[in-house]
Amino acid sequence: AAWMTLLVATEAARWAVHPIEQQLALSRALLLLFATGMYFTGAGDYGLRAPGRLPWIWIVPVSLALGASVGVAGAIPGPWWLWVFIGFADEVFVRGWLQAALAPVRQKLGDWSLPVLASGLFAGSMYLTLMKQRAPGPAIVALVVGSTALGLAAARLREQSGSLAGPVAMHALFGLGVALA
Repeated sequence: AAWMTLLVATEAARWAVHPIEQQLALSRALLLLFATGMYFTGAGDYGLRAPGRLPWIWIVPVSLALGASVGVAGAIPGPWWLWVFIGFADEVFVRGWLQAALAPVRQKLGDWSLPVLASGLFAGSMYLTLMKQRAPGPAIVALVVGSTALGLAAARLREQSGSLAGPVAMHALFGLGVALA
């Protein structure tokens, strides 16, 4: 059922006029896919637990600054609540499901684990779809680079804390920074 929903949402996203409509359709499908997987395997595997101490001293300014830099570069506009919802869906899928699925891989590249690198790079690459919409080049570059940086920081935080709370907060603040710019 979840895969069928993902296919339907993907098709709906192809016909959506605005990139934000596409992102919303895919975000809803990813949340359903996540919920289905969580039903069968349990919530703890996906980071749905209380975090330990989170380093708020850098989470707040870094997230807002990254978001504002993307917003200033002309990223796709939208209300703040939309960026927060899309960010929540992205984090639940990428950090909650994808990074958890890759967690058994213990390979490292320097200080970075393969699950952190994979989920961080995947997060940024999701926005390459804007090229199909003929969005302005600087906006695409800013959104892909900013989302990749955010994705790597959120993935590292998820790995260290075992929780999605920090990454979700980072993405929400990033979205707020985009909307306020």
